[in-house]
Amino acid sequence: MFQDKMALPMLRHCCGCLSLERGCLVLGIVSIQACVLYIIAGSWNLPNHREREREDNLISMTMVMFSTLSAISNLVVLIGICRRRPNYLQLSLLFNSVFILCIFLVAGVTCLFSPEFRPVLQSPGNVTLVVVSLVLGAAYSLYYLIVVNSLYRKMKMSYSETALPM
Repeated sequence: MFQDKMALPMLRHCCGCLSLERGCLVLGIVSIQACVLYIIAGSWNLPNHREREREDNLISMTMVMFSTLSAISNLVVLIGICRRRPNYLQLSLLFNSVFILCIFLVAGVTCLFSPEFRPVLQSPGNVTLVVVSLVLGAAYSLYYLIVVNSLYRKMKMSYSETALPM
């Protein structure tokens, strides 16, 4: 029987010049650092929780929680690369995509509904800066997930015949 196989797109290099393994390591480290910065930003005003609105405290705690979970997921990527375990990468892809989506939802809620953030959004320049920051963050996150997925498929294909999860 004739079987038609369609190859899924896969990157061969990261950032144009690095191998997938090294590029994924670099992006994983950068992602962990970004998560640590989100944790710091989210927990910055938590000691003043009595002077803040409950919603602002909830937003900050949610940001800290999802950033911590994303940092752990990024750490699983680094462990999976070092130990050559494609299943670690697959698990991290699943969870990290959910955590990244939640982080962007929290950032959007913060921009739209936080009373502390409203004075910042009075200037059109600040609105532009916030929108550009969110778009660049989303583009970076998407590229990171694509690189991790490409490395997962490359590792999976080197150990078996197919890159499809079984």
